[in-house]
Amino acid sequence: MSRGKPWAWLTFGIGALYFIIPLVATFEFSLKIRKGGYTLDAYANVFNDPRFQQTFSYSLLIAVCTVLIGLFIVVPAAYYVRLRAPKLRPIIEFITLLPLIIPAIVLVFGYIRLYNSSSLLPLTNSNFGTAALLTFAYVALGLPYMYRAIDTGLRTIDVQTLTEAANILGANQFTIITQVIFPNIIVAVLSGAFLTL
Repeated sequence: MSRGKPWAWLTFGIGALYFIIPLVATFEFSLKIRKGGYTLDAYANVFNDPRFQQTFSYSLLIAVCTVLIGLFIVVPAAYYVRLRAPKLRPIIEFITLLPLIIPAIVLVFGYIRLYNSSSLLPLTNSNFGTAALLTFAYVALGLPYMYRAIDTGLRTIDVQTLTEAANILGANQFTIITQVIFPNIIVAVLSGAFLTL
C-alpha cells in the first residue's frame, strides 16, 4: 500500500462529508415540522399546493425545451466541427464560453432591454413570448456545458470511420447523426443535459 493512499481517502471522505452533511441536515429539518417526531406533512403541503404544481410544471417545460433546443444546436455543430472543420474548434470553443465570461445578471438585463415591450421583437408582452425568452436565455447559458460534454463524447468515438461506414451503406446526414452518432454519445448527451439543467 502506498503512503499517499490513506491521505487521499481521508481527503475524499472530508470532501464528501462537506456536501452530504448539509443535505442530510436540511432533509431532517424538513421532516421535523412538528415537535416530537418526523412527518412528511411539509412535503404533502408543498406538492398539494396548486401554485407549486403550476410553477413546477412550467419550470419542467422550460427545462425540457432548453435541453432539446441545446441538443438540436450543439450535436450537429460539434459533429460538423469534429468531422469537417477541426481548425474551427478553438473559435467554436471561444464562442461557447462567452456566456460564462459575461455575468448572468448582465445577460438577463441585456435580454430584458433587447426584448421588452418597446423593442422591435417584444417578447415580454405575452406568456408565450416570455417562455420563449426564458428558454433562449437558458439555452445560451447552457451552451458551454452542453458543448463540452458533447465534444468530449465525440472524442471517445471514431467519428470519421462511423461516418464513412454509414455513407457507404447509403445513409444521409440526418440518419448518420440521429442513428449512428447520437446513440454512441448518449452518455455525453445525458451528461450535457444534466449540466445544462
